[in-house]
Amino acid sequence: MIFDPICAVATPRGFSALAVIRCSGMNVLERVVPFLKLNKNKIEPWRLYLTEFTVGDELIDELTVVFYKAPRSYTGEDMVEFISHGSPMVLKLIIETLFKAGFREAMPGEFTKRAVMNGKMDLLKAESIEVLINAKTRKAHEAASFIYQGKLGHSIEAIRQLLIKAMAEVEVELNYPGEVEASTEAVYSLLMEVKRLLEELVAHGENGIALTEGIRTVIAGRPNVGKSTLLNALLRKDRAIVTDIPGTTRDTIEEALSIDGTYFRIIDTAGIRKSDNPIEKLGINRSKQEIEQADLVIFMVDLTDPEQDLKLFESIKPRLKRYVLLGNKLDLAKCHEAVELCISANSGESLRDLEKKMLEKTADLSNPYEGELFITERQKALSNRALDYLNETLEALAGGVTMDIISSLLHQTIKILDELTGKHLQEDLLDTIFKNFCVGK
Repeated sequence: MIFDPICAVATPRGFSALAVIRCSGMNVLERVVPFLKLNKNKIEPWRLYLTEFTVGDELIDELTVVFYKAPRSYTGEDMVEFISHGSPMVLKLIIETLFKAGFREAMPGEFTKRAVMNGKMDLLKAESIEVLINAKTRKAHEAASFIYQGKLGHSIEAIRQLLIKAMAEVEVELNYPGEVEASTEAVYSLLMEVKRLLEELVAHGENGIALTEGIRTVIAGRPNVGKSTLLNALLRKDRAIVTDIPGTTRDTIEEALSIDGTYFRIIDTAGIRKSDNPIEKLGINRSKQEIEQADLVIFMVDLTDPEQDLKLFESIKPRLKRYVLLGNKLDLAKCHEAVELCISANSGESLRDLEKKMLEKTADLSNPYEGELFITERQKALSNRALDYLNETLEALAGGVTMDIISSLLHQTIKILDELTGKHLQEDLLDTIFKNFCVGK
């Protein structure tokens, strides 16, 4: 597959000792050689050359250059990479020169998108690169590295091959009606094995999302129980406004926090109560939505007046995945027997105990799982869809439906797995996936 030539600065903007400029596409070497004091015919692929980048008689920079010949390059196309001095002016002059030579600026993630389209990597590995770049903790890095090494892709491909084997059984009967009859037992056995593998993947796969995107942790409770004070205490800075006026927090406030290497996304919410204020009501509704989506809810109880808080907690408890029932204002009142832990968010007393409790409650998410992991919601959603179609196929097979319907359902399941790994994806969908990548990647 041939693409037009693109270029971009692949290192962060600003002043630095060194910077990298990437070029990829058709005739890249021929386009850059006129600016280098090198003989094109003597440039060997995958070797580093020290040279000068000049425009006419003007020296722009002394730099090193590497030529990567297709298909042995990151994108699968001919590529050239410059390692220049990290002066913004030097980079500006080189990029402007490349534009005049027929290059265009790469779109966000376009180098990696081309790598996927040219078969250099699957979409799962491509997504792991973005997560590797943005990893905020060691565990997030480990989860991304797991997929970068291709382990999830290999597992998905193994599941796909089982489905193709089942499809072959079905297609024989469709292609030779009246002569060959598919073994329903054999097809059912294959699909049950696929179901087992997919269920295991879905059950544990979201651990990777928690590790890379953070464990979604909501601080909830009635107004003035100390939610914003707790947020500030956990962050060790004043992030949320704290007053004695009920209903100060009208919207959610979200911040990142690392506790012993585990990444949490802490969300302070509006206090839950009855209100006639339309703005406060919107905040309260948003609080309820956040509570239902949370991986962990820290529900706060005011120890100076605990009964209303405990009553509210019992009403929402059935909807919680994980929770810490936390008593606050230990500096003003005694701990209550109904709560799990008591602290003073204001003074910081027992705050470390809360952090340990948060790690304990989310250990199933934050501890490394020796199996397949997802690192994006896209991966999770598609795996769930594939499992839904597979269950529908099994029900249809057990119900004695005709093999042409079974074939159609199997085709759809395989199509979803191909979308997961990036096979046969449309370019506009790839554009959507890669839009959040940095330009030089």
